[in-house]
Amino acid sequence: MVKQIDFSTLMASSVHDMKNIIAAISQAYESLLAQMPKELQHSSQARLIEQEALRLDAMLMQLLGIYKLEHNQLRLQPEYCRLDELFEDLHNRHRELLQYRTIDLQIKLDDPDLEGFFDASLMGTVLDNALGNAVNYCRSSILLQAESVDNGVLLTINDDGPGYPAHHLGAVRNQAASSIDRDSGSTGLGLYFAANIVAMHDQEERPARLELSNGGPLSGACMTIWLALPSLF
Repeated sequence: MVKQIDFSTLMASSVHDMKNIIAAISQAYESLLAQMPKELQHSSQARLIEQEALRLDAMLMQLLGIYKLEHNQLRLQPEYCRLDELFEDLHNRHRELLQYRTIDLQIKLDDPDLEGFFDASLMGTVLDNALGNAVNYCRSSILLQAESVDNGVLLTINDDGPGYPAHHLGAVRNQAASSIDRDSGSTGLGLYFAANIVAMHDQEERPARLELSNGGPLSGACMTIWLALPSLF
């Protein structure tokens, strides 16, 4: 009898292989792009390849994270992190696509030295996915904002696009993985991953919060994440 293979374990192993393949393809693509004429380097086809490579890499990161969540293998490693550095990393990752799409990314902090207490890798993945969605749906502007609120930090990603569907609005907690939305093609995995990662950052009697709304300074989709700072007493 053929031994049965656990599909989730096979999937996780395959994700690692696929990420390595994407990395190799991306390196070859960048090398080839540098040899192309300028008009080809800035063509819509080149930007499309870069955009889809970013989306695919983000999806694979989410799949791997969800596997680890389901198997209790995801370990939180929180530390004090500067928000300006986190936002700058996000900006750099999407810089060329933002320039090509002529999207204005605004970064606002109420304190240039503002820090939060979180796992930079996991929250970076959540915000990277949210920024990628904003790039896809905005018209011309995106706002990344960080504020000191209630002895914690409030992170906001707001765009000037059409906003979230009504059924997604409100506080998101213990989000279940949803089925595929046939209208948008969305699997719901991004929100499922984000909700669980945010919930992992709960402080004692001070739960972290994730909320989706429409409006904000840019009048479009607005995702807010509040993360408490550790109590010193």
